[in-house]
Amino acid sequence: MDTNERLIKAVQLAAKKLASSGSFDLLLKDVLALCVEAVGASGGTIYVHDPSTKRLRFQHVVPEDVADRLPVKDIPDDYGMAGQAFQTRQTVSREFEPRPLSDFEQATGVVLKSMIASPLAMEDETPIGVVQLLNKQEGAFNSTDAAVLETVASVSAMAYINSQLTEEATRASSLLGMGKVSHDIGNLAASLYANLSFSELAMQGLQEHLKAETVSDTVTMYADTLDGMFSDIQKSIDRIVGYSRLISDLSAGRSLRPNKVLAPLAETIQTSAAYLETEGRKNHVALKYEIQEEAPALWHDELYLFRIVQNLVGNAIKAVKETIPDDWQAHVESNSEEDEIFLGEVTVRYFFKDNQHVIEVQDSGPGMPPEVAERILKGTARSQWDKGGGSGWGTKIVLELAATHEAKVSIDSELGVGSTFRVTFPHCAGPDEE
Repeated sequence: MDTNERLIKAVQLAAKKLASSGSFDLLLKDVLALCVEAVGASGGTIYVHDPSTKRLRFQHVVPEDVADRLPVKDIPDDYGMAGQAFQTRQTVSREFEPRPLSDFEQATGVVLKSMIASPLAMEDETPIGVVQLLNKQEGAFNSTDAAVLETVASVSAMAYINSQLTEEATRASSLLGMGKVSHDIGNLAASLYANLSFSELAMQGLQEHLKAETVSDTVTMYADTLDGMFSDIQKSIDRIVGYSRLISDLSAGRSLRPNKVLAPLAETIQTSAAYLETEGRKNHVALKYEIQEEAPALWHDELYLFRIVQNLVGNAIKAVKETIPDDWQAHVESNSEEDEIFLGEVTVRYFFKDNQHVIEVQDSGPGMPPEVAERILKGTARSQWDKGGGSGWGTKIVLELAATHEAKVSIDSELGVGSTFRVTFPHCAGPDEE
């Protein structure tokens, strides 16, 4: 097969495979497999460039079982052949003479004989990453291989960029829809204020009447209970109106307007998570609490804190749900149909340490690889769960709300074990300390 035929076949194969790719992870995995196949390599690695750290971030490797044995994954964007290809924006190749085994070869068991690296880029554009292949199965990498690899890399880069643009357009459309709905919800909630105000006046009249009459303790108890219920309803409406305004601001691109007060965090954290206990029980997920009650008060927006905790706990329940088999009843022995059965748990933790307020939401879900956690912290990840999908805006909103308090969001995760989302607020006792 001559060079032109190989190029045409490579483009056809790239277009066919990449057209059906969905998530970024799947697309990059397909790109690597496509490049390995196109030039007849034995394996390879694909990196995505992170401009903020000037590093090439490891994404996938072929064969996949080599991943756990790699001595280094992320590398500086000027390191080795991958760095050379990225910096020069050109394909580079090399053959290796017999020599003592390198750290890479000793760790992976793969002896390097030949290598080729090509930037993932369209013509005259900054590369989005690098694909690096090794050990051509027959002979050495040549100029035809380089031409084929560059063609596949260019088509792949275009597919990756288009995927990002489509993702952002979908997310923007989703947020715009949320903004419209939040506006309607805000209007409906505002109308409730009038009804609630009338009900409160009626309640006040009833209490005054009861004071003037001799009534049983039971009647007094019911009246007091109703009075407390009105107060709870008022708080709920306030949250609905506040959250609708928040989503409206986000969808319109307006700056957020936190309404900060000096108050303890413990009660708000536990209350916001408790609203999701019913959802947890429905999905056989237990909610547990480790709350430090005596922590000092923080200058913060209570609605923002409420939303941060609810979004994280809601996502954690979805994550745990992924680990519960659909036929879980067949794997569980219950003494009674009335027993509550929990097959996973979410722990909500709050403590004050080193002049910082720390909120942690830990789940027993499937966990996630570092590259997914990294995208979440950049606000570019969508929901990855099959049983409880979402728009990806939940965590994005957490990042936005945390930023208004100079709080930092971090993730600890291990595949097969679970994840811990952590929000760390620097202590602040008032506007003078901001």
